[in-house]
Amino acid sequence: MPQLKNPGWEASAQGYARGLSQQGACKAAGYSPKSNSAPGRIFSDEGVKARVAELTKQRDSLREANLEETILAMLDLAAGGDRTTAAGAKEARTARLEAHRLGGLLTATREAQAWTPPREMTEAEWDAKYGPDAPGSGR
Repeated sequence: MPQLKNPGWEASAQGYARGLSQQGACKAAGYSPKSNSAPGRIFSDEGVKARVAELTKQRDSLREANLEETILAMLDLAAGGDRTTAAGAKEARTARLEAHRLGGLLTATREAQAWTPPREMTEAEWDAKYGPDAPGSGR
């Protein structure tokens, strides 16, 4: 389904598909926050309902995409590309660069998931480490 012809309705549909409430999606699209009728009017339209369903389906399929498989597919594309033409060489180079960028994202994501925030010290641990009787406190 193509984008909705009304840009405000399209922006509202995109916001709603991203998880905003109907009121929040309309506000993000530029409708007056005081307008209580805009969400009801917009989201009762069959075209808007269909567009929201399509955008939600696209978002869900992107969430399910496996980044490692995507990188491997791009590297296969780069390796098997037609390098005899300028366009083919450019396509292979672009695929390699994009695979490299996605690999960096994958590494950063894994590192972020592996990091755990430090836990807070208990009062007894704090006193033992920094209190007047702590080693090196000079007392």
